[in-house]
Amino acid sequence: MSKVDAPEKDEVAQKAEDTLVRLIAEQGVTPIDDLDQLAALWPADDDPDALMNFVLSERQARVELNAEEQQSK
Repeated sequence: MSKVDAPEKDEVAQKAEDTLVRLIAEQGVTPIDDLDQLAALWPADDDPDALMNFVLSERQARVELNAEEQQSK
């Protein structure tokens, strides 16, 4: 991995922040101040451990697929 000088890093970070700010404005979202409000959006019967296991298994499958693609090149 090559080193990126500080001004270039700042430019990349600024572009990412600008993109995020634009996306927030387009979607009209606001921060949630009440965790109960957020919890009300999540299904009560949903199993967070099952979700985490799914996400981790999908990530592992993608890592393995990418490794196989790199080896075949």
